[in-house]
Amino acid sequence: MEEHELPTQREMFLNTLAELDEARNHTSEAANWVRSDWRPLGTTLTDQGANARDTVLDNVGKIKNLIDQTKNALHDAIECTPHQR
Repeated sequence: MEEHELPTQREMFLNTLAELDEARNHTSEAANWVRSDWRPLGTTLTDQGANARDTVLDNVGKIKNLIDQTKNALHDAIECTPHQR
């Protein structure tokens, strides 16, 4: 790959942010699925199912926090990166 075909630092960070936004949205969707109703209506989760749901929801929260921390670091890096063409 030629140098002119490579992204600038700013483009690299912006593209990374976009992917992290998508990942964060997907974790929200995963949490929505595990919170959804199921059939047959009125049935309860098994103990294993309830534990799995709790684990998913706990870990989704942790993942979102890590993504947010990572995005903050990228925003800081973008602010310090000169605009290039």
